Amino acid sequence: MKRFFGWLTGTLSANIAGAEPEKFLNICARAGFRLDRMAWVDPFTLAVRVPAWRGRELRALADRAQCRVEGEVFRGLPFFLGRFRRRYALLAGLVLTLLFCLVGSHVILTVDVTGNETLTDREIISQLRLCGVSQGTWGPGVKIREVENRMMLAMNELTYFSLNLFGTRAEVIVREAEPGPELLDEETPAHVIAAADGIVTHIEPWNGDAMFREGEAVLKGDVLISGEMFLDLHPMVWEGDAGTRLVHAQGKVLARTRRTITASLDLQAPGKVYTGEETTRYALSVLGRRMNFYQNSGIPYDRCDIITRLESWTPLEGRSLPILWEKTTYRAYTLAPCSLDPAKAEAMLKEELMESLVGIMKEGQVLTADYEVSREGNVITVTLRAQCSEEIGRTVKMDTDQTVLPPKSPLTDMVREEEKNTKEQSP
Repeated sequence: MKRFFGWLTGTLSANIAGAEPEKFLNICARAGFRLDRMAWVDPFTLAVRVPAWRGRELRALADRAQCRVEGEVFRGLPFFLGRFRRRYALLAGLVLTLLFCLVGSHVILTVDVTGNETLTDREIISQLRLCGVSQGTWGPGVKIREVENRMMLAMNELTYFSLNLFGTRAEVIVREAEPGPELLDEETPAHVIAAADGIVTHIEPWNGDAMFREGEAVLKGDVLISGEMFLDLHPMVWEGDAGTRLVHAQGKVLARTRRTITASLDLQAPGKVYTGEETTRYALSVLGRRMNFYQNSGIPYDRCDIITRLESWTPLEGRSLPILWEKTTYRAYTLAPCSLDPAKAEAMLKEELMESLVGIMKEGQVLTADYEVSREGNVITVTLRAQCSEEIGRTVKMDTDQTVLPPKSPLTDMVREEEKNTKEQSP
């Protein structure tokens, strides 16, 4: 700390030379003059260091001891700044540098997001910018609690949001809401119908009456599990038709199905032929402010590939500053007929047909798959015929305005009828 204050106020280092340097030390002791540093150079020379502002007093004491002061060297901040008295450009640069260090240490340069799984960093940072926090924001002016509340109101996907400022770095910690269970509509009467033709291999009604049994063939649109349940009561309880009850039918129906999908591709397709013309443009982005180093911002060619390369300044590993150098290259091309390889085109069509088949099925697997390839002129056609085991049940609403009611027991009606008769007979 003593050395720091010495550098801040300035120091004077000199040699006291004379016949009796010890006499100089005695005079300093009697006068209460303190030396910050003292070292013997030789028997007649003493190296000392004192505060710069006490240089005149040092020379006066040396004259009283009949000694001379040699090799004066001034060090410290005042003398360092004194070099810039006539160099105004350097002095302005020094002031700007100090100002940048003092002010820049409170400006947000990076935003780090942690805790997100489904939401991307870009989505959270974009919403945070709308709430007033982004690269280049003055940190002390950010109302952290207000920003946190606005972010929670703006993003329903979050259950927790925390903003912490550490100098030039803003740390964002989030917790995402867990998706709730899907609520089934159990109040609307519905059937389970077949989404495709097939042979039932397994039927499991969870709610409703099964209309088919295993091994039976069904057509697309047939009702597999009916939402109109017939009440079957024991003869000792109720004789005759007990009526029906509307329910929201549910269940699982597996069937063996046949699927046929066709796709075609023209082997003579237009392709790119590069002309060799190329244009490159540069831009610099600092704290989200973009500076273009070109005049015309339009696309220079009718048809071209646009290749953009971004380079950021990363002084520390894993820490990049908000300074981006952007290089955009435009490569011109024209369209010309190109011939596709029939073998590659066939393989591509087969892969796309299989992906389409898997996407059509709700749940299941492909048992067998046969491909048929034909070609007419430049058009190649691939047909996929597959046998699948899949879930074919789809829930559809019944054409009725009624809602699902709890089961109605005939015994309840009998009890209510007896209670009614009793009340009528009572005085």
